[in-house]
Amino acid sequence: RQQLGPEYEAFLASYHRPRALGLRLNPLKTDRPPILPFTLSPLPWAAYGFWYPSEERPGLHPWHEAGLYYLQEPSAMAPAELLGVEPGLRVLDLCAAPGGKSTQIAGRLNGRGFLLANEIHPKRALILSRNMERMGVWNALVTNETPARLAQRLPGYFHRVLVDAPCS
Repeated sequence: RQQLGPEYEAFLASYHRPRALGLRLNPLKTDRPPILPFTLSPLPWAAYGFWYPSEERPGLHPWHEAGLYYLQEPSAMAPAELLGVEPGLRVLDLCAAPGGKSTQIAGRLNGRGFLLANEIHPKRALILSRNMERMGVWNALVTNETPARLAQRLPGYFHRVLVDAPCS
């Protein structure tokens, strides 16, 4: 209550509204939205982002497994959008697992440029690798390295760096 001040009541009210669920189309596998058997509403801040109703289950559809879209919290699509990635850039995603932002960056690169998707935790790096492969990302490298070693070996190499540090 003290931290939020006048926004406290709106914060409490948010717990009584339906959860915002989202997915992001994969421009590496399709140049237009496929005909999907569920309802999508476009997100204003993400080029390929959409909300979908909580009663629908797009994660169970075969097109999800085929990598035509990625299930991603709508607010989590904002950092990669704000990064200003364009084809041809070299980009580092330092805390990349499970891969939502990395695959979004890869879509922005559109096969031109390079993405280094790093995850310091080995098991999470494996999940990241699987998601990059499922989404058809081929101009990227998944690493399992410390930020200090990457900085030592690749000083000044990247045009953009995304650090969406995990709260843990």
